Amino acid sequence: MAVYTQVTQADLEEFLQGYDLGSYLAHEGIAQGVSNSNFHLFTDKGRYILTLFEKRRVNYDDLPFFFAYSGHMADKGIVCPHALPDRGGNVVGTLAGRAVAVLEFLEGVDVKPGDLTPDHLVQVGEVTARMHVAAQDFEPQRENTMGIAHWHRLVDKAADYADEFSPGLYAELQAELTYLKENWPSGLPRGAVHADIFPDNVFFTDGKLSAVIDFYFSCTDFYAFDLAVTVNAWCFNKEDRFSPERCRAFMAGYQAVRPLPDEEKEALQILHRGSAFRTLISRLEEFHEHDPENTMMVPHDPAAYLKRLYFHQEFDIASFA
Repeated sequence: MAVYTQVTQADLEEFLQGYDLGSYLAHEGIAQGVSNSNFHLFTDKGRYILTLFEKRRVNYDDLPFFFAYSGHMADKGIVCPHALPDRGGNVVGTLAGRAVAVLEFLEGVDVKPGDLTPDHLVQVGEVTARMHVAAQDFEPQRENTMGIAHWHRLVDKAADYADEFSPGLYAELQAELTYLKENWPSGLPRGAVHADIFPDNVFFTDGKLSAVIDFYFSCTDFYAFDLAVTVNAWCFNKEDRFSPERCRAFMAGYQAVRPLPDEEKEALQILHRGSAFRTLISRLEEFHEHDPENTMMVPHDPAAYLKRLYFHQEFDIASFA
């Protein structure tokens, strides 16, 4: 979450007239994340999350898919925030020239990487698998616009700044993309996936996983690619070193719900590598474009995923599956 577009009290008082959510009391920006502008919104009826969708990251035509997918997950027992309708029954409105949604506030906190335990990892594995199973009867589809078919755009942009971050990096990115395209798997089980199950998008309450949030990367892709994204997000420690203990716990939780077929196990190494590459090139763009004077946002350090990419180029951790 982040803040790129500011809203005023007057804006929100007028906006709330279209909802049955009570009268405005206060609001505050949320600096976490990178894609949209997010606020805590307080009224005399409760606390909500207000999300303004930034056009640079979100195609407004995709919003129905995001909310249909998160709603389907909720119907299947995955706790995730519901989008609250206005008086006309619409869950997407307009505020400050942006598409906007009001989401219910869910209790819980994200666990910092240094505080994760194997029990946390088991639960994340379980919920990832439950989401993959729940998606199997979800019919809408959305292309993964952050998938391998689109990585060339971010690599091309990185020509202007990759070498400033690390000398020779642009050539490395070009070579890696070529390798990934030549070795990318096909025909794996696929369906709707979250595609962004990072630690700041999972809440825990008293040690128990209580919610999954932020469905704005969700799309149709390989379940095993979503699995690889999640392994990279959760199975490295705060020094960005691979944690066998975490990976074993995560995969045990996942396979207790959805055992991996051999074809997915065999593809994991290239998918781990590709998911690290995806996050690296998106973080390089974010790091380069960050404007601290005009945005309330904390950019992620691309170095963490450059280290992951180097690790996966050298080691195959598919045996942990």
